[in-house]
Amino acid sequence: MLWRVVRRLLAVGIRGMVWHPVVTLTVVVFALGAVGLTAGGMNSGRILSGPSNTASVSPLSPSLAGASTAATTIPVHPAQQVHPTASVQQYIQGMVGFNAHLMWQALSASAIQSMVSQGGSEAALQQRLDQARQNGAKYDDVTYIGGYSMSDGSKYFFYVVSRHGFSTTNTADQVFFVFTVGPDGKILQIQ
Repeated sequence: MLWRVVRRLLAVGIRGMVWHPVVTLTVVVFALGAVGLTAGGMNSGRILSGPSNTASVSPLSPSLAGASTAATTIPVHPAQQVHPTASVQQYIQGMVGFNAHLMWQALSASAIQSMVSQGGSEAALQQRLDQARQNGAKYDDVTYIGGYSMSDGSKYFFYVVSRHGFSTTNTADQVFFVFTVGPDGKILQIQ
């Protein structure tokens, strides 16, 4: 029964659009406008324009009594174009080539000391890389996301790596790396 009513309403609607397209278009525009006003009010246009970079303080907020009512503007800058250092490129090359020597040489003295204090070594790293390669591990893609230079001379570089066979045999996964590079250009930390 309900299906007959719905089918009949659709038939009347389609017939109306065919015979009176201007009237139908006007009705649809008014209906959409009414729905828009009901759902979002007149300020719904702000949603489409993107986030505002202006923070304001409400004078009615009891916790901010006496605060300025003027809007505070915080500029949002585009990311800098920072290219990876030679040490990061060397580390990535060693990683995808299963070469511990290249990876180890890219690290700063403090990073090497930290690894050694935790029982790590270049030989142990090479052994883990050889084991992974023998188990069929491989890298599919290394994507550089971006980098940022800090005022103290250090830099951060962000990568996403797609690979197979590291967690379980023939299973694809993605991991991210954040390289912290010191002012001397060597890798201080990898997260």
